[in-house]
Amino acid sequence: MGKFKCTVFSDGTLNYQDDKGKELFSLNNLVIDTGKYKVLIDTGCGKGFEATAGDLIRNMETEGIKGPDINRVIITHGHVDHVSGSYDSKGKPVFPNTRYITTEREWEHWLKPPGSNELHNMFFAFARKHFLSIRDRFDLVEENAEVLPGIRFTAAPGHTPGNVMVEITSEGKRLLCIGDIIHSQVEFTNPERFTTFDVKPEQAVDTRKQMLRDIAESGVQVFAYHLPFPGLGYITEKEGFCTWQSI
Repeated sequence: MGKFKCTVFSDGTLNYQDDKGKELFSLNNLVIDTGKYKVLIDTGCGKGFEATAGDLIRNMETEGIKGPDINRVIITHGHVDHVSGSYDSKGKPVFPNTRYITTEREWEHWLKPPGSNELHNMFFAFARKHFLSIRDRFDLVEENAEVLPGIRFTAAPGHTPGNVMVEITSEGKRLLCIGDIIHSQVEFTNPERFTTFDVKPEQAVDTRKQMLRDIAESGVQVFAYHLPFPGLGYITEKEGFCTWQSI
């Protein structure tokens, strides 16, 4: 993409089930080689969370990329499937030479007491182990900031308070990493479907609806973390409904 080499790697899948049915979420991670930096967006689940996940490093190594090669890691938000690949099963850092980047608002969220929600308490436990424990390696930035040349955050609050999308631009080409704006194609027609994951559900739904419309209008190419591998495509809108067009 322009001067950047972008490669999608699978970390596997996650199974989800509630009273409305079953869903299989992909875990897609993007490595961006800018020439100066090798950037990874989110670190996946790692081993030990679900047997179907944790394949990121193995898959990266098939393309000759090892953990120590990554020198910047961007964290879109602190949920377990986005941060728990930072350590291996023995507790050693997988990316020993990297600086991590996330928003100040996201960091502050995970510093607060978790409250009474059992699911969110689980998220806090993983975040404090794999996220907050490496404060000295984090650069905290404002939302909507350019974090590296050609790589910019766009605030997308609700899923978590400091949740962001990541826009990549090189030589006039653009790729928008939408993170957890959406988990499943079901959310295009039922945006409230997975609000159980959202810290602020009403805000998350409003963000999802508005962002999907804006993305469809812009025509930008999209990288989706949870849609079927490789998660590349376009969001289009027709007669008031947004749909996913994979490529």
